[in-house]
Amino acid sequence: MDPKQRSDLEASTPLAWILLNGMVNENQEILEFDTHRFMIDIYNDNAEDIVGRKSAQVGWSVLAILKVMWILKHARLNVIYALPTKNVVNDFVKPKVNPLIASNPAIVSIVSDDSVSLKKVGDRFVYFKGGYSDREAISISGDLLVIDEYDRMPDMGVVNTFDSRLQASKNPMRWRFSNPSQVGFGVDELYMKSDQRHWLVTCNHCGYEWFMDWEKDGKCHYVDKERKIYACGKCDQEITDESRRMGKWQAKYPDIKRHGYWISQMMAPWVTAERIIEQYEESNIEFFYNFVLGKAYTPTDMIIDRAAILRANAPSNISKIHVSIGVDQDAGGQYYVCMTPQGVFDYGYVDSWDKIEHLKLMYNAVVVCDPNPYSTYPKIMSKKYNDWYMCYFKNIQGLNTIEWKGSVVYADRTRVIDIVANEINNATLLFRQRPYELEKMIEHWANIYRTTVEKPDGKTQTTWLKKDGKQSDYPFALTNARIGLAKVLGGNADLISPEAETDTKTSPHLAGEDTSITTDFSDIMQETWSSIDE
Repeated sequence: MDPKQRSDLEASTPLAWILLNGMVNENQEILEFDTHRFMIDIYNDNAEDIVGRKSAQVGWSVLAILKVMWILKHARLNVIYALPTKNVVNDFVKPKVNPLIASNPAIVSIVSDDSVSLKKVGDRFVYFKGGYSDREAISISGDLLVIDEYDRMPDMGVVNTFDSRLQASKNPMRWRFSNPSQVGFGVDELYMKSDQRHWLVTCNHCGYEWFMDWEKDGKCHYVDKERKIYACGKCDQEITDESRRMGKWQAKYPDIKRHGYWISQMMAPWVTAERIIEQYEESNIEFFYNFVLGKAYTPTDMIIDRAAILRANAPSNISKIHVSIGVDQDAGGQYYVCMTPQGVFDYGYVDSWDKIEHLKLMYNAVVVCDPNPYSTYPKIMSKKYNDWYMCYFKNIQGLNTIEWKGSVVYADRTRVIDIVANEINNATLLFRQRPYELEKMIEHWANIYRTTVEKPDGKTQTTWLKKDGKQSDYPFALTNARIGLAKVLGGNADLISPEAETDTKTSPHLAGEDTSITTDFSDIMQETWSSIDE
């Protein structure tokens, strides 16, 4: 092959460039596509919008970095590479990007101007940025936006800011990939709106072709837990490693422009069925679905949707004593929630802290507010009133959920939201308004989700994240109100609950699985007839 032929071939696809140059990963291991055949199409996919809903440890970050280098050299595009980290240099560039570059002479030779978070190839750049602040996106522009671990980005508003930096590009491109989190959120939502590519595997016994999944459903190939093998969804015979290796990608909706890939460890021929079962037995269910199966998962007790809120809806004109007010703020005003031990009786949005103060005085309420992003007025109010508190989130060790220190309350963010979500699902936290008055509350709760995050030390933790570009202020205002209620009830280190006997009224609204709502009038009618009899 003469130099021109080689050059043309390298410029044709990223995979050709990688193979012709014998590239290795950051651990000096040769990149091979014999066992990683499922990665070939993804390396060569040049679609403008690519989504990867993936399990852990399949090599997608290496793929993204190498494709970015090829894009810089051969497509001559500027790239923004964003990650869910505060220190993108120490957490990603130094341990992952720099060793990958240094290990491959073909990349070293094209990278000039190599700074820690900025790499230059020719006259094009890749910017490595963290996802914690809009400031990271200031004064940069790009043609390709790569979001690595999309579901773990701490602020989707920052993601939107990064996306806005593509506006000047003639052909903007987006690659977003992640271990999934909650059903219908993040990368799962993007994948469901894609052409939904599945890795189809053919049974070598009966010729049946379908994709792999965990449970037997009469159609998918599955993991047989008793025999500890991968089994055919039709004949139940063993699916061999070779059959899994020789699968092929097929789109469910080929006319959709966005290309979506679902990668599970069950596709990887080096991962045995026994190992999948071990991970199921050793891990919590969220980790297993998100990081092993590459599937979204939502615990039923953590789904706060229309049905959950309406099940906790018990309209009543309750007494306005022992009131707690929770406040969350944005640039334009304050979202507030008012509640007592008998439930939430009012919520809304106002345009000044004076109006929050008016509510506080009217109800003689405890106030717990978010001091960010504008802390001046909350600080003034916390000095003026000894029952006005500023809430800061932090990880709290041990069993405690909250810590009160003067005018500040520290709360364990995940634990307190978990408690509120659980109380709503169990209808121990009630909404006392009429159903139609809860639409905004329902809308905001639909925009946050609970997910599992893998920490740098390899351990996992759960957290609540906001949905891309959506409002979720009322859940946080309600959480602050619930923290304040603990103070009203005398709780210093935990969110103690109201006594069960304080109210026995339950919701007359019944939510079906299809989210349709029916109303049981039996208790209401009984109360009415009783009053007539009297």
